[in-house]
Amino acid sequence: MKKFLVIAGLLILTLFLSVQETFAHPGRTDSNGGHTCRTNCEKWGYKTGEYHKHNGGTKNTSSSTNTTAPKPSYTQVDVDKGKVAGEANGFDDGYSRAAKTTNTDSGNQGFKIGYAAGYEAGYNEGLKKIREEDRLDGSNLGKEEGKSTYRKKGENEVSYLDTKSEDWNDAYKEAFLKAFEREEKIHSSEIAGYDLGYSLGELIIPEHFSNDEELKKSFEKNFKKGLDKRTKEESEKNFNLGKENGYILNESTISSIDTRFEDSYKNGYEEGKLNRKEEVISEGYHSAFVNITFIEPTDSDHEEILEWYLDGYQSNDVAQQIKDTALENGRTNSKYFIPEQFEINADAIALYDELFEEGQEMRAAETKTKMMYAAGLGIPLGGVSLGVYFKKRRKKTND
Repeated sequence: MKKFLVIAGLLILTLFLSVQETFAHPGRTDSNGGHTCRTNCEKWGYKTGEYHKHNGGTKNTSSSTNTTAPKPSYTQVDVDKGKVAGEANGFDDGYSRAAKTTNTDSGNQGFKIGYAAGYEAGYNEGLKKIREEDRLDGSNLGKEEGKSTYRKKGENEVSYLDTKSEDWNDAYKEAFLKAFEREEKIHSSEIAGYDLGYSLGELIIPEHFSNDEELKKSFEKNFKKGLDKRTKEESEKNFNLGKENGYILNESTISSIDTRFEDSYKNGYEEGKLNRKEEVISEGYHSAFVNITFIEPTDSDHEEILEWYLDGYQSNDVAQQIKDTALENGRTNSKYFIPEQFEINADAIALYDELFEEGQEMRAAETKTKMMYAAGLGIPLGGVSLGVYFKKRRKKTND
């Protein structure tokens, strides 16, 4: 029986200790056996920031009642305000890469506690932001200058800028070298594409370019540039060759022309031929002012040229009108005059004057004959005078 009572007592004691431990809340106690509640205070029946003891404290464990210590001189509101202020100042210091200053002389103890915690968090955020911005700025400029430096045939050497942060310099260098190398590959595809196009070859993209979409497009684009430039050059060259041959009416060269440029050659040939035709017709037209009758040109015996020359001669209606009227005007008028429609150029005036003068000579001869009749010399003498004039007229025409 006595043994049973001992065992029962131990069980009751164990259960009591277990219950006490279950209802206790976490947190270390001070030398008085108490502490200030910070988290989940309502769960344990306390207010946030309230000071209390557990089991009467370490110095008075035999007491069955708790003694509440004086409450601290700050509240959670003070802590929160300090945290906000600390975060703002910490962010500014971190963003400017300044030294950390977690302490503050402002506010009560709660404000200082919140300030220190907020400052640390804000500083880390500010530092994170400036590092990200530096890396982005350095990367953007490095990419741009890496590309431009290659195009200017510069070296892929990167200098460290003391005025910039290490983050900026690292990002700049990485982007510069990458862009420099990439631009070198792009330039290689440009040259290869252009050369193939300029050679008038078929578009076949090498595998090391076709596997990269950007390099492939660069190759194709510059192939077209080369092809267009060479096509333009060849078209112009063959056009001019055709124009030269068209002018001299030489058709033998066309058999050796690249079929891709036959149309250019033919167009040039027709233009050259047309130019020659216009010149020959003009020559024939003006020859009508110089020659009383048609005379073939001596510098060519080509059938088409002779036809064009004759067309030009016959198209000169003004010269024909002069020939039809100038001689008669000179013969029937005692004084010189020239119709306005004949004063179109020096050759027309010269032709008119020549025929008008001949008409005047005829008039003089006729007058002389009449005077001889009047003197009784008779027809035979007058006939001799007219015969002499027409002999002179034929000589001038032949000249």
